[in-house]
Amino acid sequence: MRELVTSAAASARLDLARAWLRERGPAGRALVVAGTQEAAAEVVRGAAADSGAAFGWQRFTLGRLAAVIAAEAMAERGLSPLSPLGVEAVCARVVHQLRGRLGKFDPVATQPGLPRALSRTIQELRLAGARPGGDLGRVLDAYETELGRAALADRAAVFRLALEAESPLLDLPALLVDLPLRAALEERFIARLRGPVLAIAPAADATRISRALDVAPRPLREATDTSLARVQQRLFVEGTAPVAASGDDVILLSAPGESRECVEIARLVRSEAERGVPFDGMAVLLRSPFQYRPLLEEAFVRAGIPAHFASGTQKPNPAGRAFLALLACAADGLSARRFAEYLSLGEVPQAVSGAPPQPPPSGDRWVPPDTELTPALPEDPAPAEDGGASEDFEAPVVAGTLRAPWRWEQLLIDAAVIGGRDRWKRRLDGLEAQLRTTLSAFAEDEAKAQRIEREVADLGSLRDFALPLLDALASLPASATWAAWLDPLSALATRALRDPARVLSLLAELAPMGPVGPVSLAEVRLVLARRLTELSIPPSGKRHGKVFVAPVAAVRGLSFETVFVPGLAEKVFPQKVMEDPLLRDAERRDLAQLETSIDRIAAERLALRLAAGSARGKLVLSWPRIDLAQGRARVPSFYGLEVVRAAEGTLPPFSELSRRAEQAAPARAGWPAPANPGDAIDEAEHDLALLGRAFRDPQESKGTAAYLLAANAHLCRALRSRARRWLRRWTPADGLVQPADEALQALQAHQPQARPYSPTALQNYSACPYKFVLQAIHRLAPREVPEGIDEIDPLSRGSLIHEAQYELLRELSEVGALPIRDPGAAQQRLEAVVDRVASRWQDKLAPAIERVWNDCIAGVKVDLREWLRRISEDDGWAPWRFELSFGLPETTQRDPHSTKDPVALDEGIRLRGSIDLVERAPDGALRATDHKTGKAWAQQGTVIGGGATLQPALYALALEKLFPGSRVEGGRLYYCTYAGEFESVSVALEVAARGSVAQLAKTVSEGVSSGFLPAAPRDERECGRCDYLAVCGPSEWERTRRKPAEALQALVQLRSMP
Repeated sequence: MRELVTSAAASARLDLARAWLRERGPAGRALVVAGTQEAAAEVVRGAAADSGAAFGWQRFTLGRLAAVIAAEAMAERGLSPLSPLGVEAVCARVVHQLRGRLGKFDPVATQPGLPRALSRTIQELRLAGARPGGDLGRVLDAYETELGRAALADRAAVFRLALEAESPLLDLPALLVDLPLRAALEERFIARLRGPVLAIAPAADATRISRALDVAPRPLREATDTSLARVQQRLFVEGTAPVAASGDDVILLSAPGESRECVEIARLVRSEAERGVPFDGMAVLLRSPFQYRPLLEEAFVRAGIPAHFASGTQKPNPAGRAFLALLACAADGLSARRFAEYLSLGEVPQAVSGAPPQPPPSGDRWVPPDTELTPALPEDPAPAEDGGASEDFEAPVVAGTLRAPWRWEQLLIDAAVIGGRDRWKRRLDGLEAQLRTTLSAFAEDEAKAQRIEREVADLGSLRDFALPLLDALASLPASATWAAWLDPLSALATRALRDPARVLSLLAELAPMGPVGPVSLAEVRLVLARRLTELSIPPSGKRHGKVFVAPVAAVRGLSFETVFVPGLAEKVFPQKVMEDPLLRDAERRDLAQLETSIDRIAAERLALRLAAGSARGKLVLSWPRIDLAQGRARVPSFYGLEVVRAAEGTLPPFSELSRRAEQAAPARAGWPAPANPGDAIDEAEHDLALLGRAFRDPQESKGTAAYLLAANAHLCRALRSRARRWLRRWTPADGLVQPADEALQALQAHQPQARPYSPTALQNYSACPYKFVLQAIHRLAPREVPEGIDEIDPLSRGSLIHEAQYELLRELSEVGALPIRDPGAAQQRLEAVVDRVASRWQDKLAPAIERVWNDCIAGVKVDLREWLRRISEDDGWAPWRFELSFGLPETTQRDPHSTKDPVALDEGIRLRGSIDLVERAPDGALRATDHKTGKAWAQQGTVIGGGATLQPALYALALEKLFPGSRVEGGRLYYCTYAGEFESVSVALEVAARGSVAQLAKTVSEGVSSGFLPAAPRDERECGRCDYLAVCGPSEWERTRRKPAEALQALVQLRSMP
């Protein structure tokens, strides 16, 4: 006997199903088949509650039942079940095979979305038994050929085998609980049931199950005395409904944005719990789970509400991302940037020696996949282990993170690894040799020696760990079958990841595809990327005692006292109906039983009917009235109007719908808190609600928010700092202003006469005193990233030119060719020097495009040829000292007459730096030249340029101290490229220059001694080109203009000097 019973309310259907199951007796055998395992278990639990126990009631989903029945036939044929991920991977393989022969699909053959779209369409076609022609038919043929060659069975193949197989399960009484049938094969499979069958189904979704069982549906009689009942029965039913009064069991509300909407739902959940509804008697049903799930998770955590996310929660997957970073490292030629990204994710395995652990045998690396077609039911996941923290603080790896990760990254930058296995080893070995050379030079300086020894040890640990992994990445096949890929990938995961279980599970899911191939690394990354980037965490434990959060489809077979349905906005619920881009509706109509836009519209309506039908006592529908991401109003869905029409019998205008929804939840944008502090879901909302009341009625609420400053020291400090920065007086929030006595005392060690400064550091004082503090005192610098370049930046180009000038002049000096008397020979030597220097820089920068690099070097040669011609024709001055440094560490690029001691100027500055070129006149006079490679911006007549152009004057004064008894004429800026038009800006060492430097020293000294070094930029453009904008934030120029100008008089005077 077969029977099909329908109703709009899920509770009525489920009562009948439980009664039928109890009639089978606690020891009678029966099948319970539902859309989800949760729904089947819920019916069984409800039916067994009276008897206390039941034996022989077997729970299945439709796919699981088909897989069990087909298991023997699959084993006989040697077939392996194919998961959805496997289907997508086979489609990716087919696209690769047919590239160039895909017809209309060829333009998008390289896009990652094509295999995913093909997998959906092909599965629909195979389940419907339809065969299209044209390009899609050719792809389908190739897909089926690939399945046969690899002995794989997708869902359609499993159902076909189940249709041919015999099983005693088919003779058992069967209860079909709200079963969703979407394909002809599923209908034929249900038709094979030979025992007594009771099927229950929503009234709006009984067509397919009725056809499969060949019985007419029997609707249950239902009352219409409440708004909820009327909504359940009249939703989307044509005809005029009788007018009725609205009740409080159907609520419409809106909120400013999806996040606030979820907060309002959490508030209502707490309200329902207070009136006696248990948490597991409530459900939140989502039409757009990806959009709402993280927002609901956050809102429920804030409100302290236990929730059961039926489809799990999405969290960033650090292990998966680390594995993908390694694959990207391999794809990018062993990129150092990608390897640094892997290290930063904290998934490095524990390794005492510093080398990555060896992979276990391949059989020990298997982890069961998670797919419906595998026979075993999934178990609750074991709690994740954090591994604990290592007690050995000298170990190379501590808690999954390389020891001192900032040092590792700095070593990668110092070594300029960029990429390539040979380059990795060469650059790391070169850096070690450089460090050991430096170590021998500072053997007597114990502090420096210890620091360098630590760097050498860190470098050794990094090399021991990185090079074996790089070897493993380099050994990955260029193209191979999946079987050849899976073994090295699983070995890599166990070696490189602290917790490789998720990656191994995904690889196990791909195991049936072993014979498929060959596939490239790009295809492997394409298949793995989407599943490894985010981690789907299955729900832990049972749903009882928790609010049920699930997609609308998961509510089949379930019923709740209160149901919340968020997202009732246009293009969210209902979702925008779009045709399949691979198989348009016009083509679908010529094929049997394929979904078209009419069916998609019906499916959207059915989703709302399912959600409404699952409620027993109250239905709450909500939507966001503002799209905060785009800053525009959201249009409520016309489904809201339909709900009101079904409940009340009248169709209100949109304005009335919006008014009702806003009154139900009077939340406003820009203030995420309720009007009443007692309605707050957490402390943050409570505090904001109190502040809101204080703003609305300051006299009545005076002093009520004072507790906040005592409760949170960080909030107190942040609010006061923000407020002080906008005051019309100088405060400690404005930079280094009014420091404590201890800080002021420590600051005196940074007086310009107490420690050496470079001209660039002193120039920063003029640009902004706080920039001077951050760069010269705190020594902050922008973060560097080791990566190849597309084109050389101006700073690197200038350094390359300086290096070539130094080496050329050094060689000419060594052979006695200075001053230059043979320009031809000098030009030839220049060509060789530039080629040598360019080769070193090319190895260091690893430019991505060879032609761009060659064009850059050609431009450098043009500039240097003209520079060399001009200095060879200058009879008045001859090059004498090159890269003459003082107060700087010893390097190879320095003049032999350099000194490690800084120069103390009579004007009150201890100076360190490097003079690009010291020139000597026939009468013995000296001149300091600072080469510039950009555009000429310094004007003729400049002395110190308001503190922005200090090299000529300071270097000229330094020459007096370095070469006592010699006459120093002055200094100059020499723009030695065509970009600067070979302009020369000279500064004579006269009274004006000495006085300007003395004034500079006095201004800096007074600022440091008084502890007044505020953020006071030179002009509004200064902040835009400052490396420390992130420290100060925007609007510093506007804030400074509000402050008393008297305190900046010395700085203003310095900036006005020529």
